Amino acid sequence: MFERILIANRGEVATRVARTCRRLGIETVGVSVASEEGALHVEACDEHVTVGEDASGYRDVAAMVKAAKEAGVHAVHPGYGLLADEPEFAQAVESEGLVFVGPAAERFEAARDRLAVRSVARECGVRLLDGSERPILEPNEALPDVDRLGYAVVVKPVRGVGEPPDLPIAPDVAGLHEALQSLEPLAEHRGAYLERYVDRARHIEVQVIFDGEEALVLCDREVSLRRGTHRLLSESPAPALNQLHHRDAVRGAIWDAAAEITTRLGCRGLASCHFVLDSDDVFYFVGFTPGLQLEHPTAEMCTGLDLVEMQLRLAVGESMPPEVTRAEATGASLQARIEASSDPSTGRPFESRVESARWPPAPQGKVRIETGVRHGTRVSPEHAPTVATVTTYAPNRHDALLMLDRILAEIHLAPLVTNLRLLRKALNHESLRAGQYDEGFLDRI
Repeated sequence: MFERILIANRGEVATRVARTCRRLGIETVGVSVASEEGALHVEACDEHVTVGEDASGYRDVAAMVKAAKEAGVHAVHPGYGLLADEPEFAQAVESEGLVFVGPAAERFEAARDRLAVRSVARECGVRLLDGSERPILEPNEALPDVDRLGYAVVVKPVRGVGEPPDLPIAPDVAGLHEALQSLEPLAEHRGAYLERYVDRARHIEVQVIFDGEEALVLCDREVSLRRGTHRLLSESPAPALNQLHHRDAVRGAIWDAAAEITTRLGCRGLASCHFVLDSDDVFYFVGFTPGLQLEHPTAEMCTGLDLVEMQLRLAVGESMPPEVTRAEATGASLQARIEASSDPSTGRPFESRVESARWPPAPQGKVRIETGVRHGTRVSPEHAPTVATVTTYAPNRHDALLMLDRILAEIHLAPLVTNLRLLRKALNHESLRAGQYDEGFLDRI
């Protein structure tokens, strides 16, 4: 196992990775920028280094690699978000003789081409949404695709992993022009492509682990509850699948598709395959994300695995850990994402501060609270609005949902304005309690 690693991230994910490293006896080096010295994620690590003056330091590949070399680490864990989605970072880490805890740079680069990933899925015989077959590099190149697909369509950049956080829907030619303009210059994204829009879609992710030879599915989760570009609720297993008449057959088909796509793409470590389920209960593959994701605690609670530990063991060269082959998902787990109030025009949180923070008790195995804030923490527009995630587990969905609502009710963060009331309103809605919701649910309520 590694003796010393750099955690190239901040906030709740850095504290979460540090916790596993501490349990495994691995020394951790955290990173911060000058405006965040003394942050909770810094204190969670054994040492820390400064990578810049402001938030741009967290995306500075050269500064991160320099920090890793000077700190004498053996590996770099990117967490999720920020540089975790950049193949260039993996390449820079590997070029210095360090281990990147994630997919190898070459495989990572291939998985960051969404059209190439669609081609792999097609070769696997997996159903895809009708869409473009080649990148659109000029706006007028989209017109033949629209003539074939009809409106409405979604516009996606070719370069990127998984589902884009901002997914513009074009209901007509004006909307299409506006969506393509938002990606200008298109060449920087390797172009764009269109996909048929699915109204009232339900979004399902399949958690996969791949050791270079074998891909095993751990569980599935639903992430249909969204506000703007952020998914606010994750639950495993996916209720959208549980409610199907032929749920076992559909779940088996989706799991098989996820395992086959992951094997073909060859991204060693963790990965999530994204699917949408339409109103006719037909599923379509829509994206692939290598590495750790914010929603991973739901998989951990249902399987009993520590996915960060599994990442580290695969990164050090082990084959599939025996715990994974024996794992079987049981019960139900729900996770809520707590966010600071944000400016609608930028998606960034308003400047604020946490003067009072109270977190309720978290019984081991039943409740997990991951946070990067505490008394005195400054919430800045420089960073993403996520301040914590709360994950609960119970033998059934109903009990896990009630427990999550109860925990959220006891959280106190002041004077910071958050989405806690919205989350509780959703959790107490009869449709969500029945598992009947989709991506447009929050807009309607």
